[in-house]
Amino acid sequence: MGNKQNLINIVVVSLDEKFCKSVSSVLASKLDMFFASCKDLIEYDLINPKDVLDKCGIEYLKKREKGVVENCASYENTIIAINYDLFKDYFQLFSKSAIIYLAFPREKISNTISNIVFEKRDKFLSENANIKINIEKKLKVNTANKIIERLGELV
Repeated sequence: MGNKQNLINIVVVSLDEKFCKSVSSVLASKLDMFFASCKDLIEYDLINPKDVLDKCGIEYLKKREKGVVENCASYENTIIAINYDLFKDYFQLFSKSAIIYLAFPREKISNTISNIVFEKRDKFLSENANIKINIEKKLKVNTANKIIERLGELV
């Protein structure tokens, strides 16, 4: 991670996609930055990713998906919300961004991932984020404030 002049975006990733997106939106408002959701942009670009997968195949879908994420990574002054799967596949595209991992304890994750999968994902995100914010309660504004406080460490 470079100095402040090299940072163009802030990427927020979490195993709780809905909370990640809502915190990212609040954070963008607080920092007077733009907001983008990688998943929403992919769905907008592809209209129906499932149809694209069925009709064109996984290689074409991944190529289009990567194009959208590359475009997203080139934005400036933007808070980018990204889910685990997209981040895992394309995290290297965000080399000029501050990467924030919103980490929940296993029991607070509402989706159905197993403990083994949770541990693996948590480890990957912890190793590839610049800042890890441990979340105990799903409070959007409080979490955004914690991120702003911790961002001072990077600039």
